[in-house]
Amino acid sequence: MPRINYILLPLLLCMLLFYACDDMADINESPNEENHPQESGTAELYILCEGLFNLNNSSLARYTFGNHTVAADYFRQINRRGLGDTANDMAIYGSKLYIIVNVSSQLEVVDLRTGRSLHRVSLTAENGSSRQPRHITFDGRKAYICSFDGTVARMDTASYQIEVQIKVGRNPDGICVQNNKLYVSNSGGLDSPNYDNTVSVIDIPSFTEIKRITVGDNPGKICADAYGDVYVAVRGNLTGNNQSFIRIDSQTDNIADSYTDRVMNFAIDNDIAYLYNYDYTTKSSSIKVFDVQTKTVLRENFITDGTKITTPYGINVNPYNGNVYITDAYNYTVTGDVLCFTPQGKLQFRLNGVGINPNTIVFSNKASLPGGNVEEPVETSSAFANKIWEYTPAPGQFINTVTSAYKEGFTAGQVLAYADEQIKKRSLLSLGGFGGSIMLGFDHTVKNIAGAYDFKIYGNAHEGSSEPGIVLVSKDINNNGLPDDTWYELAGSEYHSDKIIRGYEITYYRPVPLLADVQWTDNQGEKGYIPRNSFHKENSYYPLWMDDKITFRGALLPNNAINEGNTEAEQWIQYPFAWGYADNHSNNSEYSQFKIDWAVDEEGNPAMLDGINFVKIYCAINQVCGWAGETSTEISAVEDLHY
Repeated sequence: MPRINYILLPLLLCMLLFYACDDMADINESPNEENHPQESGTAELYILCEGLFNLNNSSLARYTFGNHTVAADYFRQINRRGLGDTANDMAIYGSKLYIIVNVSSQLEVVDLRTGRSLHRVSLTAENGSSRQPRHITFDGRKAYICSFDGTVARMDTASYQIEVQIKVGRNPDGICVQNNKLYVSNSGGLDSPNYDNTVSVIDIPSFTEIKRITVGDNPGKICADAYGDVYVAVRGNLTGNNQSFIRIDSQTDNIADSYTDRVMNFAIDNDIAYLYNYDYTTKSSSIKVFDVQTKTVLRENFITDGTKITTPYGINVNPYNGNVYITDAYNYTVTGDVLCFTPQGKLQFRLNGVGINPNTIVFSNKASLPGGNVEEPVETSSAFANKIWEYTPAPGQFINTVTSAYKEGFTAGQVLAYADEQIKKRSLLSLGGFGGSIMLGFDHTVKNIAGAYDFKIYGNAHEGSSEPGIVLVSKDINNNGLPDDTWYELAGSEYHSDKIIRGYEITYYRPVPLLADVQWTDNQGEKGYIPRNSFHKENSYYPLWMDDKITFRGALLPNNAINEGNTEAEQWIQYPFAWGYADNHSNNSEYSQFKIDWAVDEEGNPAMLDGINFVKIYCAINQVCGWAGETSTEISAVEDLHY
């Protein structure tokens, strides 16, 4: 699932490790009608969920204390579109909500009162490459955004204009304000194990870097206290070595103290800091209470009532009452929960199933307008294909996860039924590597209107990230309601290219052990493998419900990815073909739409169909893009544009 310059691999070892695994049911009940959550001084809270890397499924949830309602996908319900790919940070400033969306390389500005998007700020370099924004902070009428390309940008909060940008260290992964200065933690996470180890100090009035402080390898979360100090979590190599918690004196910009505590993330509220750590080897977590005034650990264990958290993923303190909110990501591929604790470490309530990988919570003392509290209907409009007839993904990094409609022990029939449920919710389904396919049906005939686009396929492509699938269509000529009539390929822009290999055939082999790379051979005398990567470590990439070897056939499109990076970092760009392929252009592009007139028979002659009832899509590229893994088409919906 490669994406343009989103080389987050080492960074994800600490914040974005999306281990693919099986779905799980809720293990705790949400508050019942007699026990509604209550929060003094708080009208609402907003929960940012980053979703799964490369799957374009970040979400924003809102909980309203006044009427005890939760909108699990609030932003989409209000704005009729998603947030984007891998949302990393969120903050309330004035009357607006600011959301950093890393992989989509944009800042979303939302009106708190209505929930409507006011502006999307694209954070790209002069050559159009993504800056990969990570975190945001504010001072006066300016917002400051650190991005993984090694820059800090200053934005005017009234005009949303990026005024200026400066270079800092490698892959900055945190930013805060203290003593009229910006402090930026430079992680160097893309160069693991050769991390950066500095904090950049930027004078705000002149907006120039005035110093770099050496703090230790892979610094991450950075936060100011009320006493003129700045704290930073030094994460080291995340295997237990070189981790520390650093205090910087903002008067001298020198290290004042270095504590041996292992800290992955933390939050400060007045005199108290809550420090959490997660051990990826033992999968155990710990949360400490630290006094920033006395510089001492008050409690080794914050939670005092025995509540268990599987995988802490975010921590925030409600500024209106001091309650501590911790998110649980579980195995990184299922919907997570939010747990609210008193400062004494006792669980007050939990909100279950708020979204995938909830990482940030912000609080408002003013209620927004009603809206977004009614979930999308499970059944999609008849404008959309509403049945999956076949779903046969090829191996890939999202296989055996919810994104391939899999739960532990599922048979092929259960996978198909779950995929059918998912497509009705317009959830993304991965087709895996070359040949992986999906066949969908409408409950009516999609008409062929001369000169018009007839249907649209929704995927998760965006600029520099195209994973094209070939599209086939069929009409129910015999009127039996089954996809058993002739199929016709839509002749896209590459159909007549001499670079296409027609009659291509590839066979994948079940790996031994299951967590090994997936080997393949093809009918061109080539062999290779679907490599494992650091984003998905716990799932087998081979479809466990299928036979020990599986063969796919079709037309192989030429590779579309180029590594335009350098010796320090890969930068894989997947260029789109002109038109006629699924998951090739963004959903808001004209070229995500298709004409039935493009359909041709096996000899390339126009099919002359007056309508269609079924659509089949298969991944048409056999390509691996370095650290990001295999190219695999994703699909979330097919829409009749004439309905």
